[in-house]
Amino acid sequence: MHKAIKVGVLTGALVLVAGLFFSSGSAELAKGQKMPAAALTDINGKEVKIGKTGRVALVDFWATWCGPCKAAIPHLQDLHNKYAKQGVDIIGVALDSGAPNEVKQFAKEWKMTYPVVPMPSERVDKEMMSKFKVEAFPTMYIVDKKGIIRFAHTGFSKDDVAKFNKVIGDLLAE
Repeated sequence: MHKAIKVGVLTGALVLVAGLFFSSGSAELAKGQKMPAAALTDINGKEVKIGKTGRVALVDFWATWCGPCKAAIPHLQDLHNKYAKQGVDIIGVALDSGAPNEVKQFAKEWKMTYPVVPMPSERVDKEMMSKFKVEAFPTMYIVDKKGIIRFAHTGFSKDDVAKFNKVIGDLLAE
């Protein structure tokens, strides 16, 4: 009986920790905050600026090993295809994902045509996670033309796509 209670408590604690880690809906940088700025280089050697003004942006902080991140990729590609010519940038920032050449190969296999930014070193990877308050994957921010975060979200489900479309559509209408 005593052993069963310990197993139950341990199981409950594990479920609680897993729930906190994998829960979706909250990101650390908040709506209304200015998006931190960063100038990075994508897998094709082009400069990508996060936090710039003048265009709406959805910035996705993701990892190659992350299941929900992989589930989001086709939907982010669809958003890129739909909105790129309307002034919207979809940017994928690969964190905790290995060497840049590995990220480039992954992006090729997943047919990602929007800018994908790998981290050049583990040190820079950790700096980016800290700067953008990424504690779980994926963490996504939608930023308006003034560089203000208008949507912050951690996790991914297919239901999120309608939210992304609504926020982006509203920002384009402003």
